[in-house]
Amino acid sequence: MKRFIEDALKETNTSKTEYWEDKLKADCSKVYLRIWREIVNTHEDYFWNYWTTDIQAWATEYNIQRTAQVINEGEDDEYTVPWIDKVKKVYLLQWDTYVELPQLSDWEEWAWAKGWMLKDNHIILNWTPDTDIEDGLKLEGTEAANEPDWDSNVTTDLFPWHDDLVQFESVLALWLKVILWKAKQDFDRSNIAKVDYQEELEEMKRYITERVQKIYYSKNTY
Repeated sequence: MKRFIEDALKETNTSKTEYWEDKLKADCSKVYLRIWREIVNTHEDYFWNYWTTDIQAWATEYNIQRTAQVINEGEDDEYTVPWIDKVKKVYLLQWDTYVELPQLSDWEEWAWAKGWMLKDNHIILNWTPDTDIEDGLKLEGTEAANEPDWDSNVTTDLFPWHDDLVQFESVLALWLKVILWKAKQDFDRSNIAKVDYQEELEEMKRYITERVQKIYYSKNTY
């Protein structure tokens, strides 16, 4: 990710004394989240995924992890597991089949049936399991935004689980130029970069919509 900082400074002829590097890293994170929100607003199903967790006997609350987790960090088989931004559906494993549970809008109304509530980053069940069940709960939802390391020499942590999102790099780079040109008070170049950014962003949105329709809906993922 370090390359985005260096390239943006070089292409706008900006020295690190003109734009404090730590501030630029913070702005990079803001830009990343800004574009991530654009993607989610375009079609949040682009980040659709599912997660499973074990049911524990006598436990009714299950924590939702909101940040990505690196598995086997530093090893050849290292990979990143995305975590949840928004929970859409919850399923219970019954006889080797996942059955959807209703989300409880009113606890009393659903007291007779098994269901779930979402509160303070916890899935809360309205019954008390009396046995452990491996992968007993399955959650469907959208992936949380990653937290890129702007000091890293690799770019794979932008969206490590979405290698198909190649347009994202150019969109990110263009908005960094927008803020750097603006900081240098070169508003003409800043406005040109903003137009280019908007065009690249719209192209990325079209790609995302087509991708979701092709992968998720045509294959009856839901």
